[in-house]
Amino acid sequence: MANAPWTGVSGKEDKHDMAKTTRKTEPKTGEIKPAARRTKAAAPAAGAEKVTAPRKTKAAPAPQEPKWQGSAAEPTHDEIALRAWSIYQQRGASHGQAMSDWLEARNQLCLERGLKP
Repeated sequence: MANAPWTGVSGKEDKHDMAKTTRKTEPKTGEIKPAARRTKAAAPAAGAEKVTAPRKTKAAPAPQEPKWQGSAAEPTHDEIALRAWSIYQQRGASHGQAMSDWLEARNQLCLERGLKP
């Protein structure tokens, strides 16, 4: 039984045993693959200077004024949220009126910009 290629848990040679152990085999010489090696870059010639190109950098965008200044644009979600928060704080931070705070904030911002609420 020691020479059996497949030995089950019971110790008997069994082709249908579900819990088989595998026998490790030695790889054939043609199947052995060498580990990949990193190639080295060619060294610069003696006395040569290292030349590098200057990096390209993006220019910082100019600060922009809010879109609503000078034009009648709709208030943004963030602007309405900030105004609604201040309305909530002014009335004592009592809960249950989030929708009315939101609508009031939107109306105020639209009126400030000359838009119909």
